[in-house]
Amino acid sequence: MSHGRDELHRYAQTIIGAFLISSRHEELAEEAKAFLDSDRCADLTNQFLEALVHAVATGIAQERRADPFRRLMCHPLTELLESDQISRTLLPNYFNFLHLVLGDQQEELTAECEGILEAARQDPHFTWDFFYDDPRAKAVLWGVLLRIAETFKRFEPRRDWFIGLMENRMHAVSIAPNAFIPLAHGEEDNKVSFGKAQFDLLFGALYRPLLRMSAQDDAAFTRMFGAPPAKLVAPLVEKLV
Repeated sequence: MSHGRDELHRYAQTIIGAFLISSRHEELAEEAKAFLDSDRCADLTNQFLEALVHAVATGIAQERRADPFRRLMCHPLTELLESDQISRTLLPNYFNFLHLVLGDQQEELTAECEGILEAARQDPHFTWDFFYDDPRAKAVLWGVLLRIAETFKRFEPRRDWFIGLMENRMHAVSIAPNAFIPLAHGEEDNKVSFGKAQFDLLFGALYRPLLRMSAQDDAAFTRMFGAPPAKLVAPLVEKLV
């Protein structure tokens, strides 16, 4: 943040300096120089920088909400998020977890979801349920959930690691290699907690629906993964409260 403030201040000096050169009024030049050194100029610089950071962070958040893969992976959590049983401020941590599990495969899954979404949008009555209900989108969701379940075979140590990851307060988001935008945290954010109870809620929302699928989806799941969800998912669900 301090680096950005210094850059912005230098930019303001450059602009005003160029104006002074063109004006050639010595009295105006002295007043402008005094203003640049004043607390008022520093306050305005800070206000502008904070507004800029907020605007960029908001834009990044909106872009993430438009990401069909991330939307797909958040869809089972809708009720928890809307009731605030799981805070939306924790979603960046959740997305970070997905990236840690999937690595470069996430880019392929995102591209696949974009293709599914593009096809779904051809319907003039499109809603996001068209995308969520598409068999190809379901296959993506199921595949990722099984990939996550594989990493939780050593359940308790992995659960504790996940809780620690979700409790972490991210201070910046990456917008490019070696380029980060700091995230502002309000007083309410600091009250957000994530413990075992929230873990059980989140993983229950992700995995319990797989045990209540329609016969058609159950059969499709079994064809894809070689065993029914009751066999592949139930051992994990049984560990949740």
